[in-house]
Amino acid sequence: MNTQKTAVNLNFLDGLRGLAALYVVVGHARWLLWEGYTGFQAHPGTYSLLQRMLVYFFSLFRYGHEAVLFFFVLSGFVIHLRYARHIFNDGPSARFDWKGFVWRRARRLYPPLLAALGLSWILHLCGVSMGYPIYHSATPYSLINLNVVSDVSGHTFFGNLAFLMNTYVPVFGGNGPLWSLKFEWWFYMIYPMFWWLSRRSILLATGLMSVLFAASFLPGWPVILLQAVFSQMLAWWLGVLLADVFAGRLKIAWLPVTAICLVGFLATSISNKMHDLGMAFLFSGVISVGLYLKARQVSLFILERLKPLGDMSYTLYVTHFPLLMLASGWQMSHSTQGLLPAHLGWVFAGIAAALPFAYALHLVVERPFLSRRSRA
Repeated sequence: MNTQKTAVNLNFLDGLRGLAALYVVVGHARWLLWEGYTGFQAHPGTYSLLQRMLVYFFSLFRYGHEAVLFFFVLSGFVIHLRYARHIFNDGPSARFDWKGFVWRRARRLYPPLLAALGLSWILHLCGVSMGYPIYHSATPYSLINLNVVSDVSGHTFFGNLAFLMNTYVPVFGGNGPLWSLKFEWWFYMIYPMFWWLSRRSILLATGLMSVLFAASFLPGWPVILLQAVFSQMLAWWLGVLLADVFAGRLKIAWLPVTAICLVGFLATSISNKMHDLGMAFLFSGVISVGLYLKARQVSLFILERLKPLGDMSYTLYVTHFPLLMLASGWQMSHSTQGLLPAHLGWVFAGIAAALPFAYALHLVVERPFLSRRSRA
């Protein structure tokens, strides 16, 4: 095995993952706890210079969907890395531990997910009992009404447990971020078949993944879940290819990898249908730059210091939205006109509340279920 590659400290990736989760939280707090840019345009004169600067600053956090593409790429890298090393070391004799793999993935996803579903249900009951309009899609804000539908039926609960959200059932309790878990889980379930192909030919596996991605734009799929999954899995597969480079299976330097990612980003930017794949290319380039710097022993200590944020990022990601929903409902119910506030103080308050809550919950529902190796 290439010992130089395996000795690289990858903690900076945890820092990036934590920042991506925090980015999503800030974006949702801005959306749920502030009157929004339309409200700001109606009376900009009531905002001080500092408040106007904050308005434009927080507008940078409206790309939460794009941030999830970073999670997909990073997930592909992390999941495939150990198996890429097995293939690099053992070649055709490498074996896939299917049962162990599924158990590890279930143990990783389910405890925080169950906590998130329970939290969503409890806060839904609280919000409904207090008559908050956000739980009935009856706010003065069409964007919130369209995107926050708090369904807590048993059918939806079990559909979320089966990772069928936003295909056959809505997200449970209006907890919007849960949509991405559907993709993560089914990426994991499909991955072993592509690992088997990749063991024989990386080109063959990547080619088939690309064909299925292109086919996802066509109608008539008998299983719409698979159509949805393959519309995003090529983004995840880019992380797999990065892992193959890191493990030494793909003999290519990091700077050419970065250049390829940049070209891929530019080439896919010309089509709205390719937007998500373009963002995945962009984030793949970011990761490749980080790996290039680490290979040259450049310190990324600022990102590495953010590892605790990365460690709790999954719990933060799946639990912050129900808290912000309840706070949003409280704000509108205590406003004389039923509107969200025209200042950003509650945005900061929502972020400040979500972080320690998620960290405490992470210690209970996430950290104990990680392997000793993962904790290390």
